[in-house]
Amino acid sequence: MLASAPSLENVAEWMSEKGIRTVRTMITDLHGQPLGKYLSVAKFLSGLPKAHAFSDLALAGDLGGTPHLTFWHSFRTPMLGDIAAKMDLSTCVVDPVDPETAHVIGQFVQMDGSPIDLCPRTQLSRLCETLAGHGIGVRSSMELEFFLFDQPYDAIRAEGYSTLSPCTLTSLQSIYTLRDAYRAHPFMQRVTRQIEALGIEWEAWSDENGNGQIELNLAPLAPLAMADAVMRARQVIFEVAQSMGLAASFMPQIKPGHANGMHIHHSLHDFNREQDTGVFEPLLFDASEPHQLSALAMRWIAGLHHHLPASVSLLCPSINSFRRLRDFSAAPTRQGWGLDHKSAPLRVLSPSPGTTRIEHRVGSSDLNPYLAMSAIIASGLCGLDADLELPPPMQHTGWGQAPGASDLPSDMVLASQALAEDQTLQQYLGKENAGYWLKTRRHEWLSFQEQASQSLNEAPTLWEFERGFAKL
Repeated sequence: MLASAPSLENVAEWMSEKGIRTVRTMITDLHGQPLGKYLSVAKFLSGLPKAHAFSDLALAGDLGGTPHLTFWHSFRTPMLGDIAAKMDLSTCVVDPVDPETAHVIGQFVQMDGSPIDLCPRTQLSRLCETLAGHGIGVRSSMELEFFLFDQPYDAIRAEGYSTLSPCTLTSLQSIYTLRDAYRAHPFMQRVTRQIEALGIEWEAWSDENGNGQIELNLAPLAPLAMADAVMRARQVIFEVAQSMGLAASFMPQIKPGHANGMHIHHSLHDFNREQDTGVFEPLLFDASEPHQLSALAMRWIAGLHHHLPASVSLLCPSINSFRRLRDFSAAPTRQGWGLDHKSAPLRVLSPSPGTTRIEHRVGSSDLNPYLAMSAIIASGLCGLDADLELPPPMQHTGWGQAPGASDLPSDMVLASQALAEDQTLQQYLGKENAGYWLKTRRHEWLSFQEQASQSLNEAPTLWEFERGFAKL
């Protein structure tokens, strides 16, 4: 909970004391797109703990605005009815730019308030509760990569995304350069100040490999709070860019060369001790074991490793995501894990108890943070419950190897097939949820085949830009 957030009992008083006149809600759909409404305070308060209604198509449509009418989830009625947004008041915060506006995050529920398990935030909450039942808590952090351009969104769209001008000093692709970072500093200073005001702690930002590419690192939080922070940080980055006449995009592969990913770090700790004492007792480190990894850590990583192919569908959700997964691109292409190994999809660092963590490097920048963390926790739980054995770590680069059985899925069809065949992971995610997700991926693939005028082997298509450049 944010330190100054209201409760259901005092939210009206809180709104009055803060001088709030407008409340903006945010609920994340399956694609990772932020949805919501601007409400008067009276309207917001009148429906709590719900805030307002949406058409159920908010959770049953694609990024192009086409509703899912040829396949259904049990949360939907045949009448195309309404669902509600239930607010989590612990996320309520005042807008740092417009102090008369408050922001609050929620999840989709039925009109009677009962949960909708397909809702990404609800799925992640359920899996965190399951893990807590094992006495285990998670801390996670995410690295946001995006491209910054010197033109406004409207101009870029009007020119068909064909004349992009990255915010950079040269055409050379290099990393950590202070001069390129200084070029972006006025923008990033506003971004970091605004996310701080929203209660989001950041650790660092830097110039990345691509021209105009920036990476922002957030400080560790519990998974649900981290996913909330990612959604808010993305929105702030968009809003600051819009206000400065710039454009920022989380589309993974915008042009040839380096692409945007979202690396997810996580560690495990004793949940019960955290609840009793507030102390995070690490569970991954054991100096007496090989690689200084505890027996629990090895089973957990074994689950992540075993279910990697099936997880790719949730970690790389779009057509464009898979353009990033190619050798020597800084993205992993083969199944495996390694000790401080940056070409492995699972990079494990175990220098000391408090710093031992797993970096999951598969995810693309446009992933849904709730579903991505759900896939990671579900995979780890599979490893614990099935007592899976961890294979030896990768001892070589994962790139430039002969094609083989250890290749990760390289397109949406192969990723969907891997998830469809992984009945165990589906069970943890929820069989109906996983089945519905697979139908949405088939819908997305068919939409691309029908509507895109260019080959997937060529440069990103206009269809991809219209879906991914500004909406996520």
